Order: sequence, then C-alpha cells, then structure tokens
Amino acid sequence: MKKKNLWIVLALAALALNACGGAKSATTAAGSENASEKATEAASEKAEEKAGESEKATEKAEGDNAKVEITKGRTVHVATSGGGEPYSLIDDKGNWTGIDAEIWKEIGNRTGWTIDVMQATGSGATFGQVDAKRADVAANCYAVNADRVQKYLVSVPYYGDAQCVVVKEDSAIKTFDDLKDKKVGVLNGQAAQQTIERMGQEKGFTVTLYEGENGSAGYQDVLLGRLDAFASTDSAVYKWENASNNKLRFLDERLYANDVAYYFAKTDEGKALRNEVNVVLSEMLEDGTVAKIVEKYMYSDMTKNIIPYSELGFTVE
Repeated sequence: MKKKNLWIVLALAALALNACGGAKSATTAAGSENASEKATEAASEKAEEKAGESEKATEKAEGDNAKVEITKGRTVHVATSGGGEPYSLIDDKGNWTGIDAEIWKEIGNRTGWTIDVMQATGSGATFGQVDAKRADVAANCYAVNADRVQKYLVSVPYYGDAQCVVVKEDSAIKTFDDLKDKKVGVLNGQAAQQTIERMGQEKGFTVTLYEGENGSAGYQDVLLGRLDAFASTDSAVYKWENASNNKLRFLDERLYANDVAYYFAKTDEGKALRNEVNVVLSEMLEDGTVAKIVEKYMYSDMTKNIIPYSELGFTVE
C-alpha cells in the first residue's frame, strides 16, 4: 500500500511540474519554481489524503470481516436433494458427493463444524426443511432468482452459470422464434422453468416438465425426437455430453445468466450463520479451492462466470 501511495505521489508531482509553463525571467522562473513546489506539496498532500482514505476503507472492510466470529462446536444441518452429480448425490450407503458435498466438507474442515446432511427430494422439499427449521441451509447448486431472494437469505455466489436451450445438431431450429408449435422440455423447479413457461405462452410452444435432478431423460428425448428442444444450464449439458458421448447444439440465444448460492432462513440465526458461511466461502473462492472443486465436476472454472448480484438485478441483505 505504501509503495503504491508513493507512486501516486510521484505521478501527481510529475503532473504538477509538467503543468508549469516556461520561465521568461529569473523572477518568473523563481515564481514558477515556488508555484511548482506548492503544487507538488498540494498534490502530495492530496495523494496522501486519498491514500489515507483508501487505507481506512480497507481497514473498515477488514474490520467488518473481523466482526464475524466463527461459532465453535456448531452443527450445521444441510438439506439437499442429493439426486445426482455434478451438483449433489447421496448414494444408497449415505455417501455424499458432488460440488456441494465437497464445498461443505471443506467448510467443515476450516471451521470445525459438524456438517449434518439430510436428503429431501426436490427443490421444494429442501427449502421446506429450511422453512420448518429442520435444516439450516438449502444446498443443491441452486440458482439465485428473484423469488428465492425475497424469501430467503443468500450466501455469496460460488459459481456462475447460464441458462440455455439445446436441440439436435441437425435441427432446423436456430432461434427462440423457431420454437413456435414445438415441444420444449425443462426440469421442474429449475431456474429456467419460469422463463420457459412464460416464453411458451409468448412464442406458442408447449412446455413439458421433467422430474428429477438432472436432464438426462430430457436430453435423450431430444435425440430421439420426442422433444424438439430442452432448456437447461450450460454446465449440465456439458456434463451430460461428456458422460454420454452424445452431442447437442446450443441455440446462440441464452435465457439468462445466473449465480449459484446457498439459502438460509430469514431469521437472526439464519443471518448469523449466513454471515459466517460467507467469510469461509469467500476465503475458499480467494484461494482457488472452490474453483478446483467446480472444475472437477464441470470441466470448467465457472467461478469466473460469477456476476455481482446488483448487475443481475437482485438486492441481497
């Protein structure tokens, strides 16, 4: 910080010196030199003042983080659908794998918390566990949308994704307008569902809802001609293509971009836990831990796709 401030001072000083005109006499030169010295001193003082303000802002941010103390001996009850990777899978033996499993394992390691995972099939059920206070957090790589933000507290985003529509590679469908009179599938409860249903009314196509945690059945139905298109996320499609050795074509248009985050009850306890999780999650994003986990399952560092909530139109407490 001090070296940076010194460069600011020197740069401003040079700017002040260059701004002085040429001397026409010894007196003018002396006056110019004095003016230059004063300008340099003023610039230096101003730079130091700005540096001081910057340092105070940094200290304040660090102070805000310091105010959040990690609760010792806490048990965090995490509700997840657990229906499939890459997001969250709980197998018959109770083993939890996927992006959220590894992130919460690391959160537990860094905090000393006991992470108690409970399976609740479907997004409605996971959020229902939070509503009923049986769970502290809903975690299933859930997209951030306006409805959820209104009802729940949201963590910092840990990766970003895009909502897409895919078709067969040889399909004549090129744009959303070409979906008129066609059949489009989407997972029930997925972030794209509301958008697709609204588009279906506007553009005149039929929407078919699929249950479950991944779109494998929907992608397969597109390949078999049972559907004309399927709405999903870029990451989910890439995962399926890699695992199945099949290929679909993305429409150039995207439904929208979204962040992925964790959800907590809008209570004092929920806010306290959310704030603690944010501290740890931010550290994991900063040191690249989250990026490694996401890239392991998504084949891409999708933390680079995170968009500030304000740019997505959300106000998060």
